[in-house]
Order: sequence, then C-alpha cells, then structure tokens
Amino acid sequence: MNSINRTLNILSYITTNKLPVTPQMISKALNIPISTVYRLLTILINWEFITFAKQYGTYTVGAQSIKTQDKYYHHSLLMSASKSELQVLGKKTQETVAIITSNLCETICVDMVESSQALRCSFVVGRGNTLIKGASAKTLLAFRDQDYQELVFETHGSQLKTTESLQQLKQALTQIRQQGYGMSISEIDEGVLGVAAPIFKGQDIIAVISVMAPEFRSTHRVNEFITDTCKAAHNITKLINQE
Repeated sequence: MNSINRTLNILSYITTNKLPVTPQMISKALNIPISTVYRLLTILINWEFITFAKQYGTYTVGAQSIKTQDKYYHHSLLMSASKSELQVLGKKTQETVAIITSNLCETICVDMVESSQALRCSFVVGRGNTLIKGASAKTLLAFRDQDYQELVFETHGSQLKTTESLQQLKQALTQIRQQGYGMSISEIDEGVLGVAAPIFKGQDIIAVISVMAPEFRSTHRVNEFITDTCKAAHNITKLINQE
C-alpha cells in the first residue's frame, strides 16, 4: 500500500473509532510500521484533519471535520437523488432502509429511514462496518474493478487469513455482480437479513441502497425485498445520470 493510501487509511481509522487512538493502536490495527505512523500523523495534524486528544498520547479528528458534514448533505448528488426513493422503499417494506457508501476499509451509512415496527434493525448514520461481510459491503465491493478489490483484500488481510476464505469471498462477489444485487443472513449481526442493490454514476458504483430486517419476519419476503430494492437503486441511478 502506497503512502497516500496509508495516510487515508490512518485518517479513516481515527475518524471511525469511538475513542481517541494511540500510534501503537494504529500501527497494530493497520499493519503500518510505527515510524511511518508518526510521520503520516504529522502530515494529518499539519492539515488539521486530526488533532491531539485530551488523553495524553492519543489522537482524534481535527477541525477539518467541522467543515464537511453540512456540505455533504446539502450539495452531494447522491443525497439529493436518493432521498425520495429511500422514503418510498422504507414505506413499502416497513423495514429499515439506508444509503451506504464505502472507502477502502469500511462501509459508511450516509442516510437512513428507520422501521416503524417495534422490533427493528438499525443502521447508524456515519458509522462504519467491515467491507468484506454483509449484503451492503459485498455489493459495494462486487462492482469495483479488480485493482480496487485487490487493495481491499490487502487491507483486510488479517480477516482473510486463508486462501479458502479469500476464494469464497471472490466467488460471492462474482455471484453478486452476475445477479445484480447482494443478500446476506446473519453475516454481521445474528438473525438479521440484508438486501442491497448498486447505485451508479456512469459506470462507477458510488453507493448501495439496502434493506435490513429481522430474519424471522423476512425470509418469506426475500423476493419482494430484492425486487423493490433493485427498483429503488435503478431509479436513483437514473436521477443521478439525468436519464
């Protein structure tokens, strides 16, 4: 992984941790030499993407983070194009639905509509999750090019310890690409069913729209969820590309 990707990997790691982190934690989690971690932290501090935390020897997000959230939600093409379809899908399924994007390390929920039912699954806006498990993550990865996928495999090397597990992931990605959507049951959270479909800008995937529901009340609705989720993704893609 080159220096730019390592820098962004460190930034992503810091921004997604609930608590401030130490250089040693970063080095161990990302498999980056501690001397390199300190060098790249200095760059990020100089640009105020990260800053020193109250706890001695730890780091947290910097002032740059204050600038960005409102701009994303007010000016992002994805947000403006997906809002109405997200509401429609949530109303139709009566389950939790979300718009999910990702970086090289993890998925990121950027918008959601929560189920009105008492027992429900929940995304957390801004929260990240693994990029190699679950319908949303694997759908996002399935429609990326091979070079991008290889970077993800490298980044998640500790979770893909055996050749067999890597091959299983590659086979799953191929299947998702062929069928046009992803589905999972209990891959991240036990008893949770997820369906995700890709949203494109031109030929590039930029996000997925996902439905998440308790398995016990969803298995008989899988085909319905697939149809409705794929339709919503198609409609958002058309809006984004002004078709």
